[in-house]
Amino acid sequence: MTRPYGIGDGEPTGGAVLEKRIALWGAPGSGRTTFVAMVPEAAEERARGLGHGGTGRDHPPRWKVFGTDDATQRFLRHTDDALLREHRFPGGPDTRDTAEPTRYRFLFRRDPRVASLHRLTDHSRFVATITELPDPSTRRDAVKRTLADCTGLIVLFDPTDASGAGEDAVRALERLLTEAAADLQPRTDPRGLLPFEPAVCVTKIDDMTLYREARLGAWAELGRDGRVRVRDPEAYFRRLCERDGPCPNRAAAELPGILERRFGRIRYYATSAAGFRRSAGRIDPESCRNVDPHGNRLDGPPHPQGVLEPILGMRAVRIAKRG
Repeated sequence: MTRPYGIGDGEPTGGAVLEKRIALWGAPGSGRTTFVAMVPEAAEERARGLGHGGTGRDHPPRWKVFGTDDATQRFLRHTDDALLREHRFPGGPDTRDTAEPTRYRFLFRRDPRVASLHRLTDHSRFVATITELPDPSTRRDAVKRTLADCTGLIVLFDPTDASGAGEDAVRALERLLTEAAADLQPRTDPRGLLPFEPAVCVTKIDDMTLYREARLGAWAELGRDGRVRVRDPEAYFRRLCERDGPCPNRAAAELPGILERRFGRIRYYATSAAGFRRSAGRIDPESCRNVDPHGNRLDGPPHPQGVLEPILGMRAVRIAKRG
């Protein structure tokens, strides 16, 4: 498909625009690059889903997503070549992808059902700036600046990681939040809770071990729009973190407590940037992994799910129009 990388006529009008400033955290290999790369495609996938059963009133509004700066547009061009055309993951060894930026800026533009709402910028458009958090042990000042400015934090939890990186990431996340609580102490509440919204995304739910666990626990269901849904992502997350759960990362058992000590309200999502494989437009629950057995390539076009929702759920702040 041809993607509109630039914003063109999507540039917000008026004196101010809403912005969601989101910090992104995840272990190496948790799919951070693919998660960000699939944000525009997730909006397209969501819109395509409106044609599968139900009425327009059953579905949330459609969104279009555009890169708003040169770095984000270059990133999308490279990752689209990989994911949408070549069906491979970007940034792996022996690929031609350039190093991805650590900051991405997207314009979200809603297609309202009432034509007159096109003029209501506050309701139909916002900017989402997503910043990957660097290792706080080497770049604490950069992490401090990012968290001080952010309105939300997305934590990618990869339950499939058996390499040890996941355990290190849990320790690093605990250290990051402890230092953030000290750095932002004047803005924390009396319980020491941090002043931005967190979203925990269980990634790679298309992995057959994770999907099997979701089906055994009766969390997974096939929606009328042809997508696999996890009806209670918080309960699913807690199950995966249990010491006798399927997650090979033993430190995951500490993750719920680490998050709850720092945040009052946490949103949970089950996500997959690759999505579930489809045949003739349908998902076969017994054979729906969209990644080859080696984990290097996709078996078909990506069908991302649970990627857009954490961003839409984040709080926005009003800022003066840039430029």
